[in-house]
Amino acid sequence: MKARSDNDSEPIHAVVPLNVPKKSKARLSKLLHPMERAQLAIAMLSDVLSALKGSRRVLATTVVSADKGVQKIARAFGADFVWEGERRGLNKGLRMAISKSQRRGASAALVVHADLPFLTSQEVDRFLAMSGGYSIALVPSKDGTGTNALLLKPPDVIRPAFGRDSFNRHLRLAEQKKLRCRVVKLRGISFDVDVPRDLRELTRHPTQNATFRFLSKLDVRSGPHILRERH
Repeated sequence: MKARSDNDSEPIHAVVPLNVPKKSKARLSKLLHPMERAQLAIAMLSDVLSALKGSRRVLATTVVSADKGVQKIARAFGADFVWEGERRGLNKGLRMAISKSQRRGASAALVVHADLPFLTSQEVDRFLAMSGGYSIALVPSKDGTGTNALLLKPPDVIRPAFGRDSFNRHLRLAEQKKLRCRVVKLRGISFDVDVPRDLRELTRHPTQNATFRFLSKLDVRSGPHILRERH
């Protein structure tokens, strides 16, 4: 666990859920083969973990996945790993990780999705700074229906409700409990990768991270069988 700086007001534990890589990003099948989609998922996870590791406010991170093979990647970034289990599902897996963070003394939990290739440490800290004084803060996905980041203070203030239309579900839960809630829009957190045009958008904004290094080997405009080494 990282040491907390004097400017940090509370210990925050980040939780990153990840689908089984080889089953992820099915909507990219017109551009990427299953192995390539798995490699992309791992590259984006690596970038998210790197951003969280560099944050001044996040003291510890846990990856939640049904794929035990992800544990090695989590450890490489100093993160813990929680096995979601074969039948638990995303929200139950998140509750396990959040409960673990509370036992370690976290006063807030930050759930961040694993497919945010533009995420930076600075943006993580900006989001947390903008969320001061609120029990719940969230960043919607770029289409406005999902929740790409969810801050909970304390960690069990509501139960995570990820899935279809999670953004409105989280807002309703906050309203039902009469909690102070803030919606924050930040590009690096809002931009997730789901469909082919997202990959094309990525290639128009080169960054020095694992995701772009992976994509630099591909021609994402060409369709299947696109793996190509560039010289």
